[in-house]
Amino acid sequence: MNGSLSLNGVWDLTFTEDNPDYFAHPALRGRGMLRATVPAPVHRVLMDAGLLEDPNYGMNSLKARWVEEQFWCYRRDFEAPNVARAGRAWLQFDRLEFDAVVTLNGEVVGRHANAHRPALFEVTGKLREGSNQLIVRLESGLYSTVDRPVLEYSHDWPARITRRAWHRKPQYQCGWDWNPRMVNVGILGDVRLEWASSPVLRDVTVFAVPGADLDRAMMHVRATVVAAGDTAGPVALRAVIRETGRGASASVTPTLEGARVAMTIEIEQPALWWPEGHGEQALYHVDVTLDDACEAPQRETRRTGVRKVEMDQSRHPVTGRYCVLRINDRPIFCKGGNWVPPDMLYSEVTPERYRELVDLARQANFNTLRVWGGALFADRALCEACDEAGVLLWHDFLFACSKYPGDHPEFAAEVRREVTHAVRDLAHHPSLVVWCGNNEVEWGDWTWGYDDSLRTHPHYALFHHDIPKIVLEENPSVLHWLSSPWSPDYADPNDPTVGDQHPWEVSIMDTGGADFWKYRACVDRFPNEGGVLGASSIATLRQFLPEGERSVLSPSWQHHDNPLAAVGAPGQMGRAYETVRLWLGREPESMSIEDYAFLSGLLQAEGLQEYILNYRRRMFSSASAIFWMYNDSWPVTHGWTIVDYYRRRKLAYHPVRRAFAPLTVVVAVDDAAIGVYGVNERMEPWRGSVRYGVFGIRGGCPLDTTIEAEVPANSSRRIASLALADLEVAGSRASGAFAVLYDDGAAVAQHRLLVERFRDLDWGQPSIRVEADTGGAVLTADQFAWGVCLDVEGDRDLPDNCFDLLPGIPYRIAWPADAPLPCIVRAGSPAGFCLE
Repeated sequence: MNGSLSLNGVWDLTFTEDNPDYFAHPALRGRGMLRATVPAPVHRVLMDAGLLEDPNYGMNSLKARWVEEQFWCYRRDFEAPNVARAGRAWLQFDRLEFDAVVTLNGEVVGRHANAHRPALFEVTGKLREGSNQLIVRLESGLYSTVDRPVLEYSHDWPARITRRAWHRKPQYQCGWDWNPRMVNVGILGDVRLEWASSPVLRDVTVFAVPGADLDRAMMHVRATVVAAGDTAGPVALRAVIRETGRGASASVTPTLEGARVAMTIEIEQPALWWPEGHGEQALYHVDVTLDDACEAPQRETRRTGVRKVEMDQSRHPVTGRYCVLRINDRPIFCKGGNWVPPDMLYSEVTPERYRELVDLARQANFNTLRVWGGALFADRALCEACDEAGVLLWHDFLFACSKYPGDHPEFAAEVRREVTHAVRDLAHHPSLVVWCGNNEVEWGDWTWGYDDSLRTHPHYALFHHDIPKIVLEENPSVLHWLSSPWSPDYADPNDPTVGDQHPWEVSIMDTGGADFWKYRACVDRFPNEGGVLGASSIATLRQFLPEGERSVLSPSWQHHDNPLAAVGAPGQMGRAYETVRLWLGREPESMSIEDYAFLSGLLQAEGLQEYILNYRRRMFSSASAIFWMYNDSWPVTHGWTIVDYYRRRKLAYHPVRRAFAPLTVVVAVDDAAIGVYGVNERMEPWRGSVRYGVFGIRGGCPLDTTIEAEVPANSSRRIASLALADLEVAGSRASGAFAVLYDDGAAVAQHRLLVERFRDLDWGQPSIRVEADTGGAVLTADQFAWGVCLDVEGDRDLPDNCFDLLPGIPYRIAWPADAPLPCIVRAGSPAGFCLE
């Protein structure tokens, strides 16, 4: 008799900051209890009870700090079914936050301190007939590591309180520049009682390894079979691929600890899984069945795909090495952003919310998300959505910006258990193509002074030996990358000519504002962090700022601000504010919140386009443009993202979408000239027209040429050029260079190059005409119009937004014929605009 009983539902909950053993005693009496629905974080329980206000609003997150300082005691009585004939029984908690002691009927049955893997406690012989009492005592980790050294490992200020390096839990909740300290605590995952009188199927892992020529593949199926008693005979394990009907079987003798068994199934001429834009996302279903004569068969299904993953690091003809991700022998230019948990209360993110965010990324022409190492393992709903959408996942293991106590045996052993669980659990997802050891730990070892205090390289064996070995053994179908950034040949980890890079010379290393023109010279081989801060939309600012604080630098504004935005050189307002001064010559403290939000957001869009298009024109000398970051964990004043906490599209969303388009054009200063580059990620050559030249800010095109051009498939090519003198003749403050790409006679992409900042341009007041066209709308301006905006709030699902109008050159957007013509609500042009 095998079975399970869900223990989700309503539990009793109480808390204390003193004498937790008393409050966790089975005979506790005379104490009022909160009614806690499990699973849920304690913060949610308190909000439902009216004891906490929404931490996203105003300064409420500071009012919730006491939660992480308490001991929390959950209690539940439950009726266990008659399991007398069962050989073994277990309690499983899918996620506990964080340091937990679990008691059943007055007896401690286990302790657990890892939010990244489930807790499984054997309770064989400990269940009573009838009523049973289950108590879970939890604390956030502040107490369990209070005597652990902190400065020997983490140097950042929040870590001095939280000691996050010791905790196997999402690191970002201990405080980051884009997330306040909100340390989760509670029973965050499902809880169940399981029992068995016959062998149990666990840890089913499925992955495919294609042959060198991709004409066949081996589907690998691995599983653990756990015995229900001291003696067990062999049982049959079968695996079948539904789509081919082929299968394999094995006989396995279960053990008490679990016997691991492996099988392989050959697939001839497999349908391959491809990233978005490169082919279909073919998926196979693998049914894994454990047959036992005494029980109904146990079955688990994994949906997987066949793809080959490599990193081309061959010698670069100029210097260093290439760093090109290849899928199925094809080079892939990786386009996307960094993924962080979409909420401070991360366990509350629903599958629907994951899918919405993946869909917004796909609409923005992403083909890659980097799951950053200070977070949590990707939810299966996120991975499934990426499998279907063709979005690649680069997945850091869960270490970021710190030394870690790998020199403590119990910590190292726990990490090995955690990593093994994660690699097995997510192996079947074809979208997950890279497991990376950590975020910026190797870089810290080299250049951040990690050697200036005791505990020199305490994590070295974890990242250079243990984790690579586990990935190789548990899922050789994925690529293992040592750290991010990392360079081969013992070069500096952030060397731009080898490996992957975090090009933070803009935004973080600049204290006088983000001079994002510096991106124009970056030659990074595989940039996967780097970005520009910009204010959230006015709708989002109004949603989290109390009515009396809807102004720049109000208390709640500053509480929700990014520290890297608010801090700069002494005597300055901070990087993000200085960015507005640098580019626009405006004084942020004297601007209305509406003006500041719009212009700061427009500058972020400008900076992200510079980042993306610089690397795309260098394809494949540069092989990615992955920026920091895609989504938010809470509503912010300034953020790095293009989709905010409320899933609004920020002003940068559509400019990034256009910059990532499969077919685009880039105008750039290159080799003392102005080059026009065609970028074509399609699988067939592009042939069409390119119109390019010099435009006047106040109108006209003193140089205007149209030629026929061709760009091979999956490549970038210089297709035209101008002399820098052509721009100088027209006057650098009065003009810019431009290019428009035409496909079958229709304009599909445009770009412009300025060499003077917006504050220094000779602005006029453009007159803009909006006309209906078959299935669309056409906008034309007599002068240059910067950042023409149809929606400043980010709530509307528009085909386009925040685009430039070049003088006299029509700009067409898709638009329903039965809808009113698009209405322009703002533009970045300082002198304003008028509508004809």
